[in-house]
Amino acid sequence: MIKVENRQLVLPGQLLAEGDYLAKEGSYREGDKTYSSVLGLADIREKTVRVIALEGLYIPKRGDRVIGIVIDDFYSGWELDINSPYTGKLFVSGLLDRKVDLDREDISKYLHIGDVVMAEVDSVDDNQNVILRACERDQGRLTDGKMVNISPAKTPRVIGRKGSMISTLQKVGGCKVRIGQNGRIMIWGHDPDKVQRVTEAILMIEREAHTSGLTDRVREFLEKSKGGK
Repeated sequence: MIKVENRQLVLPGQLLAEGDYLAKEGSYREGDKTYSSVLGLADIREKTVRVIALEGLYIPKRGDRVIGIVIDDFYSGWELDINSPYTGKLFVSGLLDRKVDLDREDISKYLHIGDVVMAEVDSVDDNQNVILRACERDQGRLTDGKMVNISPAKTPRVIGRKGSMISTLQKVGGCKVRIGQNGRIMIWGHDPDKVQRVTEAILMIEREAHTSGLTDRVREFLEKSKGGK
């Protein structure tokens, strides 16, 4: 039996469900009871219970898409700040998706300190060594654009269910938006006013992530701002 409503704000230790439910991230089971382990929004789907955390550091896991900043280089690649207690390593082979003769090829032509990179977490070992890959078509160095930083715990709200929120930001806001699960978001647009409006909308989502009807309010905000201009 479910003890809370979907998208209800719940506290650590709060009872979420009793019975045969699968406890996923942000929740845990004791016997046949499922509790919240974080402050966040209850997300109940059929027999699965999880809690979307509203605060917290980004802890990388395999398969995450992240936006990193190059902070150092080494013989065979680069070290990236991924907005986490841990940095990520991107080897040149993980950027180019091919073997590289490091004695013959100058890898400094590919990335420099300060460059912004869209990457995927390829592996995380027991010592929290994070290995990245960035060789897919929509990955690699990101040029231009405006970066916005939000709490990593609130990135699912910016994406929205089935991508509803990011679709609104792009279609109504008139900008291209790329989201890293580490709380970094890049925005591109030809009109600086549109970029600013989308930025404000993203910060609004972060502030009001715990509320319902947010997608409609964001759409209204973007349409009203556009109309006002």
